[in-house]
Amino acid sequence: MGFKRNQNNTMASNTYVVTNPCISCGAVSHVQVDEDKYNEWQAGKSVQDVWPDKDSNWRELLVTGTHGDCWDKMFGPDE
Repeated sequence: MGFKRNQNNTMASNTYVVTNPCISCGAVSHVQVDEDKYNEWQAGKSVQDVWPDKDSNWRELLVTGTHGDCWDKMFGPDE
């Protein structure tokens, strides 16, 4: 677990989240997240509001476990 300073200049920790299995390939992933932000999300804040700087593939991986490439194989790439 790594540590960094957050916006309040206190130490924030990063942790890894094990995702659900991908609905296409079945693999699980390990996603590194800021623990404070993760707790905000788990408390009900939307993933888009907690991580506006992350792309939709990253957020989908965290929420459902589905990889971007697997999503594209199932539904086609975003246009």
